[in-house]
Amino acid sequence: MKHLLKGSAALALALAATTASAETVLTISSWAGPNHSMNSVTFPYIADTLSECSGGDLTAKIEFGLAPPPAQYDTIRDGVADMGWIVHGYTPGKFVTTKLAELPGIPGNAEQMSVAFQMTAEKYLDAAGEAKGVEVLANFTHGPGLLNTVDELSDGYKSIDGMKLRVGGGVANMVGTALGVAGVNVPAPAVYETIASGVAEGVFFPAESLYAFKTAELTKFSYVNPDGMYTTSFGLLMNKDTYDGLSDANKKCVDDMRGVELARTIGQHWDAADDFGREKAQAEFGLNVIELDDAQRSYFKEKTAGIEAAVLEEISATGVDGAAALEYLKSQIK
Repeated sequence: MKHLLKGSAALALALAATTASAETVLTISSWAGPNHSMNSVTFPYIADTLSECSGGDLTAKIEFGLAPPPAQYDTIRDGVADMGWIVHGYTPGKFVTTKLAELPGIPGNAEQMSVAFQMTAEKYLDAAGEAKGVEVLANFTHGPGLLNTVDELSDGYKSIDGMKLRVGGGVANMVGTALGVAGVNVPAPAVYETIASGVAEGVFFPAESLYAFKTAELTKFSYVNPDGMYTTSFGLLMNKDTYDGLSDANKKCVDDMRGVELARTIGQHWDAADDFGREKAQAEFGLNVIELDDAQRSYFKEKTAGIEAAVLEEISATGVDGAAALEYLKSQIK
């Protein structure tokens, strides 16, 4: 897993190297740190794929700090960046159908969920037209969401009623509310300070993020629900004017890369980062990974039972058949 920790110099070379004949250098906006797998693995993969396809005519570079996480959609749509990744749940009101991929009770790793999500988007969700002014290159999710706390819980999910936990956005907020959590909403990069200052007593995070954002230094207990607790949906976007302005050959390079296989590749990157993050958090910070028992899983299922119907009602209001879309998504998770 050393490829997840590329040095900044190597990363800069991989992303920014161009030739004198380069026609287009795409600016990628990213809001996570350089060692996050999106920046150390996924975006270099995308840059290399586009460069190889175009014979070096289409390249890419990452720019950090162009905008905070909740403003990434506007940053890409308005052309401040040519490409980037967004958390759908950070832009409430803009995205509703994407909540389908975040529902509790759907087990699967990032690759399985991302492929099913992208296929469902193409077959059902894109009809809602929620992503305006951008080209959606891929929809994807992180790996299984986990409950992570500073102190060990005496009774699993039942112990978090009234606790202050960072929940993130989207369906994760609904899960937190159902469990009685006093939700703290901050973007992922702000979670460490939020917990360190005592504003939150834990966080809903996947294994990758525990290490990428260093919160495993603080949250020593990570609770796993094999039935699926929640996940977070993301979009990899390109500014529409940027896409339309590409040469036909370079546009084909983008089109050949996008879609289900790109979602699969990104999902694989997140799964590898989950494994790496969990191992590093256990080795360096003494993370305790605890699988919730049948009684806790039943309690969770009972408490969150109304979320699916509420989300499907929201989706149906967009004109998309939410029930059919959910059935299809579940059928694609293998």
